[in-house]
Amino acid sequence: MEIYPIHLLLSRLEEEIEYQQKIATTYLVGTPRYSQEVVENVHETLKRISSNIKLVSLILGELEEIQEKELREEALILSSESLSLISLLLPAMERFSPFFLQEIKVENKPILERLEEVIAEIENAIEKLELSSSVNLTRTLENLASSLEIHLQKGKKIAESEI
Repeated sequence: MEIYPIHLLLSRLEEEIEYQQKIATTYLVGTPRYSQEVVENVHETLKRISSNIKLVSLILGELEEIQEKELREEALILSSESLSLISLLLPAMERFSPFFLQEIKVENKPILERLEEVIAEIENAIEKLELSSSVNLTRTLENLASSLEIHLQKGKKIAESEI
């Protein structure tokens, strides 16, 4: 079996899902006390989440090129799992982040609402093994990641100006 770039992307996504599961345990089960170290860890995690959203976007963008049914299914399932974990992590880490989630709008909707819509679309696609509009979906995911990054940069500037 040949190793295709999509296999490498999916392997990377699996690693990110493992990381997200560890972080979810930290912030959902045993919420840490507020400290500068926790704030810095949250900032790094949010940057990783943004990168992860871009990775999912890239994978879904490649979906049309994939002919193997099992590989398409794996790509959709892993994408759904990763985005679902992100939808749990963002609210759990909000109190340690440099922004409020309700501030972040993507395509005129709150970020979590848009994220849930994307997840629903991917889960619907799992049954058919085909996305109705991968171009729109990947654009939305890129907008989600960009919005998160912009708010992280704003938060970092605010924190630096207070020091």
